[in-house]
Amino acid sequence: MKYLLLTVFLFVVGCAAANKFSDAGEKLYAEKCSGCHRLYAKKDFSSSDWRLKLEVMGKKARLAEEEKKEILIYLTK
Repeated sequence: MKYLLLTVFLFVVGCAAANKFSDAGEKLYAEKCSGCHRLYAKKDFSSSDWRLKLEVMGKKARLAEEEKKEILIYLTK
C-alpha cells in the first residue's frame, strides 16, 4: 500500500512540474532572462521593443538564434 501511494504521489508531482510552462519560449524566457533581472510581463513592451531588447540582451545572455526566436514568439503572441 505504501508503494502505491508513493507511486501516485510521484506521478502527481511529476505531472504538475511538467505543466509549469506552456511552451518552449516561455521556459527559455524564464530560464535565461531571470538570472540577471526580473521577468517583465509580455504587455510591458511592444513587439518591436521586444525585438530590440532581445538583440541586445540576447548577446549578453549568450542566446542562440533559435532561442531568441522562440523567446520572441512567446513574448509577442
